Amino acid sequence: MVNAYAICKDSQYWIDADRFVPERFEVSSIDFKGNNFNYLLFGGGRRICPGMTLGLASIMLPLALLLYHFNWELPNKMKPEEMNMDEHFGLAIGRKNELHLIPNVNL
Repeated sequence: MVNAYAICKDSQYWIDADRFVPERFEVSSIDFKGNNFNYLLFGGGRRICPGMTLGLASIMLPLALLLYHFNWELPNKMKPEEMNMDEHFGLAIGRKNELHLIPNVNL
């Protein structure tokens, strides 16, 4: 069994690996479809998940529709910097606290 948590938090591959910094992926030269083990969620090499392409294609349209038709806000006028981004450890890595958003319809 591969320890995906240790690989995703390895400071050899990631600068400031313990922080949630989504901006690091905007200018990254790493392709998640390749043999880079920084992205281990879908496997790698010849054994890469065959459903990855279908999964990515089938999530893009619903996500785009949600983002287009709604303005999303945090409850109680909370700022994004105030969110608790602690992780829950287990078979899959997830957030310790649930994310609650308030959708406002774009007319």
